[in-house]
Amino acid sequence: MRQTKRLYTRWTQGRVILEAVRNTALALLLLQAPAVLAQADTSATVAVSITGVKDELLSNVRGFLPLYPFNKKTAPSAGRLRYLHGQADEKIRQALAPYGYYRPAVTPTLDLIDDVWKASYAIKTGDRIVIKTVDIEVTGEAKDDSEFTDATQNSSLKVGDPLLHENYESLKQSFQVLASQRGYFDAKLEKGAIRIDLKNYEASVILHFDSGIRYFLGEVSFNQDKPWLSEAMLGRFSDIEPGQAFLAGDLQQLQGDLSNTEYYEEVTLDVSPQNANADHEIPVVVNLSARNPTRYTFGAGYGTDTGARVKAGVTRRRINEAGHHFTGEVLLAEYKYGIAGDYVIPGSDPRTDSWGIRGSLEDEHSDNNNYTSASVGGYYRHRDGLWMKTYSLDYLVERFEVSGGEDTSKLLIPSAEWTRTFPAEMDKRIYPTYGTLIQFSVRGAGEGVLSDTSFIQPMVSGKWIYSFANSTRLIARGAAGTTSVTDFDKLPTSLRFFTGGDKSVRGYGYNDIGPTVGDDVVGGKNLLESSLEYEIPFTEKWSVAAFADIGDAFDDKPDYKRGVGLGLHWRSPIGPVRLDLGHALDRPPGKQFRLHLTIGSDL
Repeated sequence: MRQTKRLYTRWTQGRVILEAVRNTALALLLLQAPAVLAQADTSATVAVSITGVKDELLSNVRGFLPLYPFNKKTAPSAGRLRYLHGQADEKIRQALAPYGYYRPAVTPTLDLIDDVWKASYAIKTGDRIVIKTVDIEVTGEAKDDSEFTDATQNSSLKVGDPLLHENYESLKQSFQVLASQRGYFDAKLEKGAIRIDLKNYEASVILHFDSGIRYFLGEVSFNQDKPWLSEAMLGRFSDIEPGQAFLAGDLQQLQGDLSNTEYYEEVTLDVSPQNANADHEIPVVVNLSARNPTRYTFGAGYGTDTGARVKAGVTRRRINEAGHHFTGEVLLAEYKYGIAGDYVIPGSDPRTDSWGIRGSLEDEHSDNNNYTSASVGGYYRHRDGLWMKTYSLDYLVERFEVSGGEDTSKLLIPSAEWTRTFPAEMDKRIYPTYGTLIQFSVRGAGEGVLSDTSFIQPMVSGKWIYSFANSTRLIARGAAGTTSVTDFDKLPTSLRFFTGGDKSVRGYGYNDIGPTVGDDVVGGKNLLESSLEYEIPFTEKWSVAAFADIGDAFDDKPDYKRGVGLGLHWRSPIGPVRLDLGHALDRPPGKQFRLHLTIGSDL
């Protein structure tokens, strides 16, 4: 009996051990199953297809769809893939809701075909939900602010229109931006919601915005890191009056006007509502860091017209606390040299007005121009929007040589010049891609009024640049001028019209076109010239160009000279390098081709 019991006990224990071994093995197999499945799926890829939506809807659905990041990539495990696919219906609905589609029909399918998991989602968006009611309310002092009224009226949230969440968010953001820009620093959103009634399929929009009180601008003070400009001078840069309503644009204008001068390297404003007084006026503190008082410039270049040339300049950014400044330049070229100085006195509004005293000495000895001139004068300059208007009075003394004979003329020349540049900084850019430059001028003198002859000379010139989508540029240029003079022989060379050369009619020499006496070009009373150039880049820095120029300097009737050609242009680190081969169509054989090379910016 005991032996039988022992045998039963051993049999039972052995059975338990076998069960344990079996269960352990089964558990190990189960633990290994996901890895085996995952390993089995490593060769499979995913292909996601979405139909029924496009453009913004398609982009948003892709962003919400959990399986889309695996599109055209290795598939995850089968279990993970099916789990992600199962979330598609809910996620697609979330993606469509911001566009007003709250009843879409989504048909998802998932099949494994030739090691490709093909996940397809056919979407029927249905109708967009319509706005039933709109409750927009602005309280506080902004209630009567026209900017908030306009924002509300111009909103796309209208009863009867399809709902677009973006319009709600846009109006809410507009209120917040307006509050910040217009001094409502205690503003808050009291209530904001989009309520959806799926039963009646309609939406209600609620937006209640409390602006609170409006703050004002207080006294403007200037904090300079060194004594630079007087308080009176700095005050002329500001239009802010204490007690005026807060406008961020007024502060930006003040900061920009001071930053655009040569006086200061850094301009920051300290305007904090926490510093407001009992009348809610915020003091404005302008912190100014002065520039180096002296700036030196140096330039070098080469032109077929001028030969090698260098220019050096010095600018004294500040001479005294009234903001006077001075610029001097020296130009040295193979055929020309000059020195010029300009002393500038800020006007009553230094942002737009200035007075100046200028002087220059110039000497040119080229094939067609031989003269030495000296001038001194003054001017008033006023910026009126995009127009720069300059009114001058200069006294010119020039000794010149024409056709072997020398003469000297003295002229007191009043002049006016109006220049429009768009964009405003176009003329300062090394490689402008678009813009226009227009200039009108008139100058003259009266015999007997410190002048040896009487003349009047109006002139107009312009340049237009347009860039196409493929980065090609179309450049048009033109000029026209005329002179009425009592004694043309007394008109100095620098006041006569010539054309031809690198920057006028290519294919001809510098100032090689005009009336002649013998073999000498002596210049004319009138000028007409124009040019059209098309530039095509073939790398980031290199381009080719084709051009056609035409023009003449003449006394009575024009005898136009034409030039066409091709160019190779390089945007080098020191500025544009232009190599143009011009073909003069109105020259005798053997003199029809001319190479024009210019290096560096126009000096």
